[in-house]
Amino acid sequence: MLVYIVLLVALVSLFMAWQANHTNKDLSSRLAQMHTRLYQVRRDTQESQETLQQAITELRIQLLRSQGELQVTGDMTVDEVLLTHPMAQQVLAGFHIGGCTSCAVDGAMRLDLAMASSGQPLEPVLVALNNLLAASQGGSISSSMLKTPNVELTF
Repeated sequence: MLVYIVLLVALVSLFMAWQANHTNKDLSSRLAQMHTRLYQVRRDTQESQETLQQAITELRIQLLRSQGELQVTGDMTVDEVLLTHPMAQQVLAGFHIGGCTSCAVDGAMRLDLAMASSGQPLEPVLVALNNLLAASQGGSISSSMLKTPNVELTF
């Protein structure tokens, strides 16, 4: 009789272990789904933030341009500088700020910090970029006033 009770307890224990294992697998599957959803939400949020930041940057440059106060300063981000003039990227590349993989820079970084991290002075790049803006607003500029990359691609 004792043997039957032990067998019954063992069967109940096996059933409970099987049920716990089944519940564990189900919860693990749900957790993996939640992680996937969370990752997607984070990625969508980050893309939305980047889009919003880009729109804010563009609006700031348009406002400064419409007020006639557009001038490159060290506290502008690299993205803002790039929006000031179509050739701004070439000027920055001439100072080894962006333009190639070895001198890549984060667009959200301030220009003065980007220049400091590359070990170069800020003044020459400000002069070159503001000369570029002055020339695009009706002034004249000589090619010697602009520092651009020393690489030319031909196809």
